[in-house]
Amino acid sequence: MQLFLASSLQTTGSRIAKALLDRKINGRVMFMTTASEPEKGDLSWLHADRQSLVDAGLDVFDYSVTNKTELEIEKVFKGVGAVCVAGGNTYYLLHHVRKSGFDKVVTRLVSKGLPYIGSSAGALLAGPTIQTSLDDPEIVPELTDYTGLNLCDTSIRPHWGSEHFANRYKDEFDRLYSLQNPMILLTDNQYVFVEDNKYTIISVG
Repeated sequence: MQLFLASSLQTTGSRIAKALLDRKINGRVMFMTTASEPEKGDLSWLHADRQSLVDAGLDVFDYSVTNKTELEIEKVFKGVGAVCVAGGNTYYLLHHVRKSGFDKVVTRLVSKGLPYIGSSAGALLAGPTIQTSLDDPEIVPELTDYTGLNLCDTSIRPHWGSEHFANRYKDEFDRLYSLQNPMILLTDNQYVFVEDNKYTIISVG
C-alpha cells in the first residue's frame, strides 16, 4: 500500500509526482474532483493542484464519482495507474464516495498496490474518520457515519498553520483534540508517505 497524503499539491505535487514516476506507475492518474463540486467562488487552488502533477510529467484526467455506479467506476479504473482524490468539502466527498461504491473499488485496488494521493479532503478521507475536518457536515445532513476509508490508522489534519484556516482552527481546536484518535498535523509544505504502516513526513521547500 502506497499513500501520499498532503495539504496542498501546489507545493508538494511535483515531489509526489517524481516519486510515482520513479516507481514507474502503469497508467494514467485519475484526478477525482468530487469534493470541489459544492465549493463556491475561486477554484484556482484546484486547478493549481492538478497542474502541479501535469507539469511534473504525469498523464492526468479529471473524474467525478457523483451519479456514477460502482460498475462504471470499476471500468474507468482499468486504465488507471494512480488515483488522486482532490480537496473540497470532506463530508460531501464521503457521501458520494459511499453512494457510488467508489469506496469499495478504491480500497480494494489500493490494498493491491494502486498508489493513492490525497490532497486536503482527499487526505482526510484516507484515514479512520473524517471528523478532523473543519468543513460543515450540514451540507449532507443524511450522512451520520463519518468513518473514512481506513487506508491508514491515523487521521490527517491538513493546512496546519495556514493563515486561511487560522480562525477555524482556533474555534475547533478543543473539539479536534477531544476526538482522542491519532492525528498528524500537516502544513501546506508537507506530505505524509505511508507504506507498510510506516509513516514518513516529508517537507518541501
